[in-house]
Amino acid sequence: MKLVLSTLLCASLAGGAAAFGSSAAAPRTPAPAEAYEIDATHSSVIFRSLHVGVSQNYGRFDAISDKSTLTYDAADPSKSSILLVIEAESVDTNNADRDKHLRSGDFFGAKEFPEIVFESKKVSGKAPDLVVDGELTFHGVTKPVSAKVHVVGKADTFLKDHRAGFLGELSIDMADFGVEFVKKSPGAVGPKVDLTVSLECVRK
Repeated sequence: MKLVLSTLLCASLAGGAAAFGSSAAAPRTPAPAEAYEIDATHSSVIFRSLHVGVSQNYGRFDAISDKSTLTYDAADPSKSSILLVIEAESVDTNNADRDKHLRSGDFFGAKEFPEIVFESKKVSGKAPDLVVDGELTFHGVTKPVSAKVHVVGKADTFLKDHRAGFLGELSIDMADFGVEFVKKSPGAVGPKVDLTVSLECVRK
């Protein structure tokens, strides 16, 4: 009888030690920020600017370069980052003559400065509403800018992949980026430009 009780006691202690050991296991390591590819087909870069002081004219860029990259950490957005590269030649305002003028040295200087680049330096806030501070390189000039970014959604899709959507808004002054036309012809256009960037991204 003593042998049976002793055996049961040892088994109970062993089981308790095992349970204690499992509860004291190391905490789970947080998942790293996830890398995404920007789906240019389902993304848009739209801009608007004041024309002759009376109306807003709209345009867009039709080409987001495959150099663009994005990482997103849903648990800690501060670990997220983006490099967005837009091809200046792809400007489209639904008017060929105006587009040609915008590509010229008066505005974008697209031959000399073929890329418009935004690179994040800091992401703050709590999803879905974030602030992304970074540097914008436009017309050969690099300046700090700040964008308000809304996380639209993040989910597995019927396309058998995982996607995330972001909507960003920022404003710039073309005069700050060396666009001389707005200085030579004040009141003709701008100088402020409001940009809306809608990105649909596919997790790698």
